Amino acid sequence: MDIVGPAQVALRAELEPLLARITGAAAETDRRGVSRETIDDLAAAGLLGTALPPVQQRELAERIAMADATTWFCWVQHQTPLKTLEGDAPGVRVPAGADLRAEYLPGMQTGELLAAVAFAHVRRPGAPNPSATRVDGGWRFDGTLDWVTSWDIADVVMIMAQGTGDDADTLVCAFLPAGCGPITPGLTPGDPLDLLAMGGTHTRPFTLEGVVVPDDSVVLVDREEWLASDSRKTSDVNPATFGIARGAIDELDALATQRGDARLRALVDDLASRVHDLRARAYRAADEDADPHVRVALRAQALDLAVTAALSVITARAGAAMQSGGAAERRMREALFLQVQAQTAATRAASLDLIRDRLRG
Repeated sequence: MDIVGPAQVALRAELEPLLARITGAAAETDRRGVSRETIDDLAAAGLLGTALPPVQQRELAERIAMADATTWFCWVQHQTPLKTLEGDAPGVRVPAGADLRAEYLPGMQTGELLAAVAFAHVRRPGAPNPSATRVDGGWRFDGTLDWVTSWDIADVVMIMAQGTGDDADTLVCAFLPAGCGPITPGLTPGDPLDLLAMGGTHTRPFTLEGVVVPDDSVVLVDREEWLASDSRKTSDVNPATFGIARGAIDELDALATQRGDARLRALVDDLASRVHDLRARAYRAADEDADPHVRVALRAQALDLAVTAALSVITARAGAAMQSGGAAERRMREALFLQVQAQTAATRAASLDLIRDRLRG
């Protein structure tokens, strides 16, 4: 039972068995990693490639994160490289050429090909790392990447790097074979990261030493325009936040019913009501492009709510929640992960301010 329910529209009923399978495999996925079979199942159901209309896409993100946030994180990576290749990303100056589109775009649009992406580093101030330097007929990439998700199960990766010198206002997006394809010379993967949460996302660090990418394998993007769009996007609540809260409340609801516990039932009702109210305000603020300060504050509140909902299950389950591999323990780690995923200085400050305000009471 999903006591919270969708924000605006439910998914097709025939998708429920697939989501149930993802839920049932979540503990194994957490230990061993997202399987390509799961990704292919999502693609076969029409849920990986070209995005659904925005309202349905939000609900899909919530439901996948509710089932298993590790699977959600690999699933969500696909959209940025897909939109960039389609020319639908903000600030595209030089779109993908015909050969690049022919090689990857049809498969990415259907989900037959899974894409990974690396771009969080371009938000950081200071010297670019990695960097892209213009060379004859293309670009040379040098530096390090701390975080490339989905590498082992992906077919293609989009690596974004800031240009150097006269090209410092440009972000160069290179499309290269990922872990399912041949390794590009100069691109060296490290061991999978041992993460507190989302360890099953096949996330690795990389070094790039003289990786030369021809012009016909890149998309060029205006850096300032992209950063402005990214700032707006990261100000909003990630739908996965509400998905994790929904999963925790669902588990708490089952406990309340099993035990006939009126106190737990009241907590379930209060948490569900809070999700309904906060989700409606957050999605409305995003749709109306409301003041960034309002949206960032809503994001901080939603993140706090997801942690509270996950913690409520752990408290209710008592000692049983300390057993590794349980849904309560995994969901708590997932909620903590979202505190730092796509974090910017503004979102970090909003979350820390919320903690400080609570302490001041």
